[in-house]
Parts: sequence; C-alpha cells; structure tokens
Amino acid sequence: MDERNLAELFRDRSQRYAHLNRWRQHDNGTWRSANFQEHATQVYRLLAGLHALGARKGDRIGILAHTSVHWLMTDWAIWCLGGVTVTVYPSLLAETIAFIGENSQMTYLFVDDREQVDKLLAVRDQLSGIKRVIVYDPADLPDDAWFMSFDTLLQLDTTSADQQTELANTCAAAIAPDDLATIIYTSGTTGNPKGAMLSHACLLAEIASVRERLTGFQPGKVDLLFLPTAHIFGRLQHIAGVERGLNTTIVTDMKAVLADVQATQPEFFFSVPRIYEKIFSTAKARAEAKPITKYIFNWAIEVGRQVSHLRERGQEPTGMLKVQYQMADRLVFHKIRDLLGGNIQFAVTAGAPLDLEILEFFNGAGVLLLEAWGLTETTGALTVNSPEAYRLGTVGQALSGVEIKIAADGEILARGPMVMQGYYNSPDKTAEAIHDGWFYTGDIGELDADGFLRITDRKKDILVTAAGKNIAPQAVEAAFKNSPYISQCAVYGDRKPYLVALLTLDREALQLWAEREGVQLNDAPLHKHPKVRELIEHEAKSANAHLASFEQIKYYEILPEDFTIENGLLTPTLKLRRRYIYDQFGTMFEGLYHART
Repeated sequence: MDERNLAELFRDRSQRYAHLNRWRQHDNGTWRSANFQEHATQVYRLLAGLHALGARKGDRIGILAHTSVHWLMTDWAIWCLGGVTVTVYPSLLAETIAFIGENSQMTYLFVDDREQVDKLLAVRDQLSGIKRVIVYDPADLPDDAWFMSFDTLLQLDTTSADQQTELANTCAAAIAPDDLATIIYTSGTTGNPKGAMLSHACLLAEIASVRERLTGFQPGKVDLLFLPTAHIFGRLQHIAGVERGLNTTIVTDMKAVLADVQATQPEFFFSVPRIYEKIFSTAKARAEAKPITKYIFNWAIEVGRQVSHLRERGQEPTGMLKVQYQMADRLVFHKIRDLLGGNIQFAVTAGAPLDLEILEFFNGAGVLLLEAWGLTETTGALTVNSPEAYRLGTVGQALSGVEIKIAADGEILARGPMVMQGYYNSPDKTAEAIHDGWFYTGDIGELDADGFLRITDRKKDILVTAAGKNIAPQAVEAAFKNSPYISQCAVYGDRKPYLVALLTLDREALQLWAEREGVQLNDAPLHKHPKVRELIEHEAKSANAHLASFEQIKYYEILPEDFTIENGLLTPTLKLRRRYIYDQFGTMFEGLYHART
C-alpha cells in the first residue's frame, strides 16, 4: 500500500469513493445511511471534538460498546487523531473493565448505554486515569461531570468542516507506520486478558494481504457487519470496508441478523461458526417434521456433498448427478441461499473450527464457506481459503508475507509483518509468546503438500486419558453439536479412564420436535423431561458412532441453561471458556465418574 498509516488510508478512500454509500443501519424502524464523503465529515468532526477535549497523539482511548456506526466513527476518529483505540467487550464484568482501563493507561472512554455506565460507576475508584467518559445515547447520560454526551463532544469544536479536515491532515502527517494503532485485549479463556499491541503497519499489511487473496471485494458491493468490533475479525471487516469501498450494513441487534440479511441482500457474509451451525441445525430440525421431508433433506445433503467434492476440484456436476442436484436445489438448497439474502458470492468463517459436514452442506447449497485462521496477536488472518483455491476442512494457505511452520510438538508457529509488537505492559508474557521472531500460536495443526493448513486443536485443550490417548476435545464436541437438539457440548477427561461431558439444549429445535411428536413439554423442566432425555440419549449414541472408541463420551449430564457470554461460560467470540466451565461444574464432571464406579 502507498499509505503509511490508517489515517492516510481513510482520507484517500473517502475521496476515491466519495459518492458511494459507506454504511446503513436500521434504527427504530428506519434505515439511516451515509456515503463515504459524509462519513469522512462525521469522523473529522469527531476528531476535532476529541482534540478540543484535550486528546492528543498516543492517548489510549477506549470503546466499550456494541457494534454500531458510532463504534466505527469513533475508531476512525481516534486513528486519524493519532490516538490508540483500546477495545473493550461490552459483555465484560466491571472488574475486568477496570483492569483493562488501568493496564492500558486509558485517558478517555466511549460507552453506549446505561448498563456500561453503571459498571463504570461501580469501579470508578479504579479508573482515576480516565478524564472523561463519553456516552453515545443521551438518554443514558447520568447527572455527573465525569460523563458527557456524544452530541456535546461533537459541538466542542466550532471550526468549519474545511478546518476540521485540515486538522485531520496535520494529524495524519505526524503518524509513523510503526506507531501503535490499537490495543486489543484477548478474549481471556483463562485469567485476565492480555493487550495485544498492533501498529498501523500491522493493520495495513493484513488488509493488503487479504485483498490479494480475496479479490471479490469490489467498490459498491454489499457486506454485513454484526460481529463484535471489539474483536479483530469484526475490526478487520470494518477497515476492509473502507479500503475496498464497500456498502456495509451494520446490524446492531443480533436477533435481527437474518432479517437485515434478507432486506439488504449482501454479497459477502462474515461470521464465527456458531451462526452457520445454527442455520444448519435449524434446517435439519425443520426437515424432520415429516418422514418425507426428512428423507428429501438427507438425500439433498448427500447430493450436495458429491457436488461439493466436484467443486473443490474445480468441476461441476454432469449427467444424472446434475439432474439430481437441480432437483435438490429446487427442494432444499435455494431456501438456504434465500435465508442469506440470495446474493451471497462467498461467506467467511473464522474463530473456531467448523464441522466438515456443515462446510459441505453450504458449499453444496451454493454458499461457499471459506475458513480462515489467525489470532488477535497476528492482526487476524494468517491463512485464508479463497474461491479460486480452497480445501474444505482446512483454513487455507498462508497469506502473502506470512511464514508458517510446525514445531516438533505440533504447535503452529508464524512469522510476518502482521505479528503484534507484544503484549502491553507485559514483557514477560511477550517473551513467552515470541521467540526469534516466531509467534507461538498455541494451536496444533498440520500442513499438507500444497501448504493448506489444518487446525486440529488448541495446545492447552488437548486431553490425555489415563490410557495415554491424546484427544482433541473440539472434534468430539463438534460431533455432538451436529445434533439439531444439542446446542453446546463441553468435554472433560484429562488423565481419566474415559470422557464425560455436559450438554446444553437447543430449545427452538426441541419445540419443533415436540410439536411434531405430540410431546407436552410443560410438565417437567426441559433438561429433566423423560422424553427429551430419551431423545438426547439417541442423539448421543449417534454421535458416538462416528467417533473412535477412546473418543466416545461414556456419560453425560444435561444442563438447564446454555453456555452464554452473559453467564461467563463463552468468550465474546463464542468459544468455550473451559477453565470457567471446569471450575463451575467440577463436582458435576467428577460425579459422572464417581456415580458409576
């Protein structure tokens, strides 16, 4: 890229794509939107407001909010000022927010609602470094001088739009490529999160490499942003949206994702695996309403699998398979495409492995899912599949400038311009993670002869049974989650004679099943209902049939509630927080052994 920093990138693309629509967002029943030129005017006005407030180059400025256009505007304003954006997940507890605020040396903080305001008030004595808290929604502004409204901040600078643009140009000229752009705190599956330091150069290198690999992003095309922008995946999507001139639909309500997809018909869809798993399991559960629809659905899956294998080799079905596929498309697959707006060119999935059956199902349905892999510490993707070169079940080949190698114990090591500068205020943890320029990812994997990388598990998650068998729990959990009636599965069994698990239920799928079977669900708690337990036992036996004997779950218990971000058992990117699950349910896990010995 010719640009030296993100501020220059923003200025250049805002001019180049001035009259293309940049974003649209559904608020209170109406759509709001702005083109690139209008968006830049908004961002520079916010930059000027921050400057008038006293913010300067290098200041750590936090965003504690859900994905919204305000989030995107604030991120760009901080970068264009020369500040450092510190991302904070809105699902975090007050004590963790206080830790991030103190650890990052935060001076200003943006929040979006009263829930976040109340968290800050609870730990205010631990946030003495924060000069002002800016609240997006004026209705949530408390009567307290520490807080100010977003609208008030926008009014602080009274200069003209041209003068605000000139201020932005002056700030951009002072930003060096290696200057710190953001501190992104890891999800924290264990302990306090660590702040990965990413420079302007890191982010520009990542965007350039992804653009080279995924060439379909052309100016004016529509994408959908609903991922948490506090995470590197959602963050890269909004940066790439500006760099590529995309028309981004911003989803502020997760319950409205599919409605907004169908309303705006995006060409590109980005998500963590849970969304795709949910679409697949819901379709499967609905197909089981009648024997004939179940037969047709399973037949279509098999036809789609065969077509998927052909497409992976660059071929299309012919003869009888072509006829069968056309029929399967009319009966099943077009409904999946319509669910995603009917206009998807490809979809990207990252953050965790996705089961091969689901990948083949979507590919057969004409929705190519491209798996990518990377970490916060590597500015996101290190490897990506592309529409021109993909292998389902792998996370693709290394991006330009990235080196990948496998250590003797199977750990994946990476080196390249996207690797972080280190962990903020944590030189010891930085030294543990980076050796001789190689970042130790903590993931276990293998490279094939053509450089496609397959992730098998997290190094710290590997279970070793009493018999010495190494087991990747994610693969076992994925087999159980293939059931439409099982929402989550947490496997346990390190140094044990066999595996046990805790399961949670998919209530929507079970309701459909109950209506179909004439089962009344109101006479007992769902997880204790005898008919439900009988169904889950059948599903568990089916899942175990696809696993090696030492991988099979011998005993399990069903929990009354799902693992969620809110109860602290999922990370904001929907990964299991194993240590927290093991701590909270340790007695129950152990009881699955003791009750049967």
